[in-house]
Amino acid sequence: MKHKGCFLSFVASAVLLCASISSVFAKAPVTAKIVFTSSRDHNREIYIMNPDGSGQVRLTHHRADDAMPTWSPTGEQILFASDRDRFPLSRDLYLMDPDGKNVRRVFGKSEDRSSAVWSPDGKQIAYRRREPSGSFVYIATIDGKNEEKIAFGHSPSWSPDGEEIAFLTGWPERMQITILNVNTRKQTVFFPKPGRPSWMSSFVWSPSGNKIAFTWLHQAPLKEFVETETIYIINRDGTGLQQITSDDAPRETSLVWSPQGDALLYNKADKNNRLQIFKIALGSDVSEQLTDTFIPKVFGDFFQANSPGDWFDPAFALPVAPQPNLLTTTWGQVKQQ
Repeated sequence: MKHKGCFLSFVASAVLLCASISSVFAKAPVTAKIVFTSSRDHNREIYIMNPDGSGQVRLTHHRADDAMPTWSPTGEQILFASDRDRFPLSRDLYLMDPDGKNVRRVFGKSEDRSSAVWSPDGKQIAYRRREPSGSFVYIATIDGKNEEKIAFGHSPSWSPDGEEIAFLTGWPERMQITILNVNTRKQTVFFPKPGRPSWMSSFVWSPSGNKIAFTWLHQAPLKEFVETETIYIINRDGTGLQQITSDDAPRETSLVWSPQGDALLYNKADKNNRLQIFKIALGSDVSEQLTDTFIPKVFGDFFQANSPGDWFDPAFALPVAPQPNLLTTTWGQVKQQ
């Protein structure tokens, strides 16, 4: 019996070791790839595609709702939210390799976590965690062992230099972008000025860290102008507010910045009232539709046909390991150059 117990322990250790090795040797894409969510198979799954919309490949194959994927800084892992181990409408965070294999949970104890982003050094994540008292921004190590509540709010976005986390606060008609200093935990309301009617559904830091893109609705009463939510860009110092797309309906949401910083992905409903992924080059007023998924009504009202998740390009990615001598701040400064 003693030998049998030792053997089972050895097998368990070997399985864990193989899983660890599999994660270490996961290969990042060799060309630029966009990871996104699609309901084309009548259930939200995660896909990847080329930046021009070609080569769309399904990664997840699960009856659960898989969504909100984001690339690790090196492109070797994809972080996403799923309800596969919980009741519907209550998600948690999972990791997988770029080919969809080696799916594993981030945390041991399940909670309602979503909207995750990576720190620039790949060692931590920030995310939204829902609790009975509201939604909060948390940070945790990528192994899920250390978790910390840092602010009241949601939809975090980590600055490229690793020093700040921006997130949304306020509900429902006084939403603002708040920026938190990761080291001091000091919070500052960034935009817009208090008291102005405001609705925001998404925002993201530019790869260089000097700009923030966001979708904004500011015409009162908001409920009568909801379809005019559109894309804006503002400098990190609060100057240079610029409207990127027009107020013409339908509304635009779910922003993703290109790794080069010269284009944005976003969601917009097509003529069949199905959300599709569009791309617009900065400085242009012409957008390009990347997805064209049509789901018959017979399968239900899958309004969210496609939604952008994240954009990875190995040409603009820097290794974050094993180079412990590169501090997060240095990594961000080099990336900006």
